[in-house]
Amino acid sequence: MITVTSSPAPAASPPLASPRAGAAAVCPLAAGGGPAQLPVLARVPLYPRFFLTGLAVTLTAGAGWGAWLLLRIARTRDFTAPSIFEVNAHGQAQIYGWMGLFIMGFALQMFPAFWGVKLASPRLARALLPLMAVAVAARTVGEARPVGLFATLAIAAGALQLLVVAAFVALLAATAWQKGVRGRAADLYIGAGLAWFLLSTVFDLRHLVLTIGAPDRASLLAEIAMWQLPLRDLQIHGLALSMILGVSMRVLPGLFGTPVVDERRAVRLFWPLQAMIVLEVALFPVAMATRRLAVFAAVWLAWVGLAVFGALAVSSLRAFSRPRFVVPRLSPLAFVRASHVWLGVSLAMLVAGPFWSRLLGVPFSHAWHGATRHAITVGFVSLMIVGVASRVAPRPPGSTAAAEAMPLAPFALLNLGCALRVTQQVLTDVTPMAFPTAGASGFLEVAGLVWWATWIVPRLLQAGRPQGGRAGVAPDAARG
Repeated sequence: MITVTSSPAPAASPPLASPRAGAAAVCPLAAGGGPAQLPVLARVPLYPRFFLTGLAVTLTAGAGWGAWLLLRIARTRDFTAPSIFEVNAHGQAQIYGWMGLFIMGFALQMFPAFWGVKLASPRLARALLPLMAVAVAARTVGEARPVGLFATLAIAAGALQLLVVAAFVALLAATAWQKGVRGRAADLYIGAGLAWFLLSTVFDLRHLVLTIGAPDRASLLAEIAMWQLPLRDLQIHGLALSMILGVSMRVLPGLFGTPVVDERRAVRLFWPLQAMIVLEVALFPVAMATRRLAVFAAVWLAWVGLAVFGALAVSSLRAFSRPRFVVPRLSPLAFVRASHVWLGVSLAMLVAGPFWSRLLGVPFSHAWHGATRHAITVGFVSLMIVGVASRVAPRPPGSTAAAEAMPLAPFALLNLGCALRVTQQVLTDVTPMAFPTAGASGFLEVAGLVWWATWIVPRLLQAGRPQGGRAGVAPDAARG
C-alpha cells in the first residue's frame, strides 16, 4: 500500500553538479550531479514495444489521418466536412493508441521502480499491448463508418479498450499495494491520472454507444453537444494533465536535471486542481440542460480555477531552471519546456474563449475551442511524449553523451505546425483565407513526427532486444 509522505524542498540550491543531500530525501534519482541511469527490470524491457506501437498508431490512424481530415476541411472551408464519426475515430486513436500506449509502456516499466517493488504480473502486462492495439485498430475501422457490422465492431472494440484499461489500472494498483511501498506527492497525481483513465474510458464507451445508436441526427447532435466536451476534459485535463504532472515530479529531477519539486506545495495544489476538473466535467452537462447563465458562469469559473492551479502545478516543476548537469543545446529537455509553454497557451485560451465568442457575437466558437484543444493535445501532450521517450531511449552502443542531442527538424516542425494550426484555426472565424494555412499545418506536424521516428526507432529497437542480464540498481535510485 502506498503511504504518501511530504518533505520540504531544500532551502537553497547547491553548486552545479554537486551532490544534493536534501534533494535525495525527496527524489533519490536527483541526488547526484549527473543524469540518473534508468533501471533495467527485465531481460526484455516492456516499454520499447509500447512506444513503437504508439508511434505507428499516430503516424497512421492518429496524426496521419488527422492531417488528411484537416486537409478536407481546408478544401471545403467547412469544419463539418468530415463526419463526427471520422473525427471521433481519429480522436480515440490518439487517446488510446498514441497517448495511452505511451502511458502504459512507461508506467509498466517505471512505476514499480519508483515504488521499489516488482510488477505484480509481468505476463498480464505483456498481454495488454496486443489487446489494446487490436482494439484501437478495430474501433478506427468500425467507428469511421458505423453502419451494420461496423457499428457492432466499433462497440466491441470500445468494450475491449475498457477491459484493457481496467486490467492496466488493477495491475498497477496491485503493484502499489505491496508491503513497504512509500509514495510521494507525485503518486497522488499518478493515482488520479489512473482513476481518470478508467472513468473516462467508461464514459467514452457510453458516448460511443449513444452516438452510434442515435435514432436521428437531432439525437446525435444533442449527445455530442452535451457530453463530448466533458468527455474530452476527462481525457485531457483529468488523465493527461494529472499523469504528466505526477510522472514529471518523479523523472524530471533525475533524468533532466531540474530542481526537485516542493512536496508540500505539490500536495496543496493537488486537491484544488482535481476539484476544478470535477467541477468542469459535472457542471457543463447541467449548463447545457438548463441553459442558465449562472451555471455557464460556474463552468467558466471552473476553467479559471483549472488554469490557475494547473499553471501553478506546472511552474512548480521549474523546467526552465538551469539543469544540474550539462545537456546538449537541443536535448529532450527542450521539448519538455516547449510543452509547458503550450500548456500555458491552452489554459489561457480556455479562459478567454467566452470573450472571443462575445466579440464575434456567437454563443460558442468551435474554431477557438478546437484550437484550444490542439494546443494542449499536440503542444503539451505530444511534445511531452517526445521529450520523455527521447530521454528514456538508450544511446547507440559506444556513443558519447553528445548522442543525446536531438535533430532540430522535429522540434521546429512540431512547434511550427502547432502554432499555425492554433492561430489559423482561430482566424477561420474571421476570414476563410485562413483555411488553407490551417490545412497545411497538419502535414508539418506529421513530418516532424516522421523525422523524430527516424531518430528514435533504432534506439527503441536496440532497447527492445534481450539484455545480457539485469542492470544493478540501488534500491533508493529505483524509487526516484
